[in-house]
Amino acid sequence: MSAERQKLKRKVQQLKALQGRHSSFTTLYIPPTKSLVDVTGFVKAELAGADNIKSKPNRKNVQDNLTAILSELNLINSMPENGVAFFFGIVEEGGTTEEIREMVIPPSPISQFTYICGREFITDELEDMTLPKSLVVITLIEGGKVTIGYLRGKHMELVRDEDFYIIGKTRAGGQSAKRYLRIREEKMMEFFRYVGRMLKDLLLENIDNVDAIVLGGNTIRCQEFLEKGDLDYRIREKIAETIIPVSIIDETGLFQAMKEASRLLKETEIFAERQIWDKFMEDLMKGENAVAYGKKEVMDALRAGRVETIMISEDHTELIDSLYDEISEYGTELMVFSGQTESGAQLNSFGGVAARLRW
Repeated sequence: MSAERQKLKRKVQQLKALQGRHSSFTTLYIPPTKSLVDVTGFVKAELAGADNIKSKPNRKNVQDNLTAILSELNLINSMPENGVAFFFGIVEEGGTTEEIREMVIPPSPISQFTYICGREFITDELEDMTLPKSLVVITLIEGGKVTIGYLRGKHMELVRDEDFYIIGKTRAGGQSAKRYLRIREEKMMEFFRYVGRMLKDLLLENIDNVDAIVLGGNTIRCQEFLEKGDLDYRIREKIAETIIPVSIIDETGLFQAMKEASRLLKETEIFAERQIWDKFMEDLMKGENAVAYGKKEVMDALRAGRVETIMISEDHTELIDSLYDEISEYGTELMVFSGQTESGAQLNSFGGVAARLRW
């Protein structure tokens, strides 16, 4: 995950954790297409209209937030490239009050103008920006069993894990065996069509956001599914050519398939993470003085201007936060490793912090 997206994710988590009373929190999203003059006029109008709020505490909170936002708007010379979002509020706790004044310049354009007063901040649009653009759908199939997971960036999410009853094989002979086999095949076809409908329901509405669908599990059943699953052509176009053999059709199997899928789909974040980790290990094995690991060693190298890339586990949230400003000073790239990946687990065995050096 990029440092920019990780930083925004942390900010969103902090904003979501805050709770106010009634109308003490003000959320304002301004898209880049909106003029500062229009926005300033809107805020002034809302400030004037706040006089009509009956509750004195609510009125004061809304007026204080809008006045503070207006002051910030007056300091902006031009609208930022991606727009700007304001999260201004008053937190009351134990007889004391704390002002929240967060102005966020997002990494992607804000889509629409939004103004809301309430007891919590509205962070949906920023949350969407923290998600990786890539979505790989892993679908594991065995006779009567299907497991589907979404691989976003470097994180796997279990979406479906279902059993579809299919009668077992019989040892009987003659006509009974033939009839039994026919019924079993009919059930299998029903199962394939069921999986096809499931993928259609899950994905078709946002099919443009799906990078690939990777099939795995029993390779013979997967091939039959491709031939007989009555797949929508838009779903079929997204299916990767290679089928991944996986023996376990459940969430554990998804993680097995995730490793192989990252090798197939080289544009995934897992592949990028794996590549830089492999280079780190290669330099380490050569005994070259081009790597460092452990917090102290990496930070010393960073402050000496030697670090090209820092690799850090997502569990080290405080250290990640403190690194944001420092890395820009030294022109260093920060790569946050997932705890779900193989390379992420290996990084943790080195203390969760490592670096590739310039010299």
